[in-house]
Amino acid sequence: MRDITTILTIGATALALASPARCQDSRRWSSDHRWYALSAPGQRVGNGQERERLVVYTSADVQVAVAHVWLVEPDGTMRVGIRGCEDWGWIGATRLFCEGTINPSTGIYLVFDAKSGRELRELAGSNFVWSPDQSKIANFGNVPHFSAVENKSDSLEIEGKLVYPSVESAEQHWFRSEPVWSADSRRVALVDHRRKQNAVYLAVAAVTGNNSAYKLPWQVPLEDWPPDLDFSVRWEGKRVVVRHAGMTQIVTVD
Repeated sequence: MRDITTILTIGATALALASPARCQDSRRWSSDHRWYALSAPGQRVGNGQERERLVVYTSADVQVAVAHVWLVEPDGTMRVGIRGCEDWGWIGATRLFCEGTINPSTGIYLVFDAKSGRELRELAGSNFVWSPDQSKIANFGNVPHFSAVENKSDSLEIEGKLVYPSVESAEQHWFRSEPVWSADSRRVALVDHRRKQNAVYLAVAAVTGNNSAYKLPWQVPLEDWPPDLDFSVRWEGKRVVVRHAGMTQIVTVD
């Protein structure tokens, strides 16, 4: 049996290892350097169970808030079985994000208020990217993991709402680039392989809901799921520069 001195020593060591001072290398700072956050293992909170938690501190090491990545909320509400924060960090100086998965093709993106720890939103999909002014988030919509390949089709969402393609579209859309915001945070561009036509388009979706598409000169073979994101897209004012396989196409966007 351990004596009381040994027990106190072990306890003090555990507290020291968990303290902010011992975790400096893993601290992630807000953009204004007023706050930092640390990731910690999930705990039981009342009747709730966390998968993980993000703990926010001031620059003086004073704890401010805890952002809970719930598996089960304290009131018994079941949440999606996120595997943990495979990526996490700050959105500017006031918000935190946790990005994880529930299966190989379904991502979950959580946003928290850093000062209170309150969860602000939960999104499902992949390839999440914030606008340059950090006011809006775009992402590929969720494609059911167990759906047949012939039924899999990509979509683009802004602020969790479908913006491209239209709900009436009978085409099969497999995206071939990351979604890329314009510098003014008003539009998102990406490369779309329309498989039924076997044609490649530059799709441009505006936050106002207006979309446009421009046929590109490439011919690509019908690929396996998930498609490679092997096209690159870059905005230059009102022009979009698309590159693939050593070839460049410049599109002037209306």
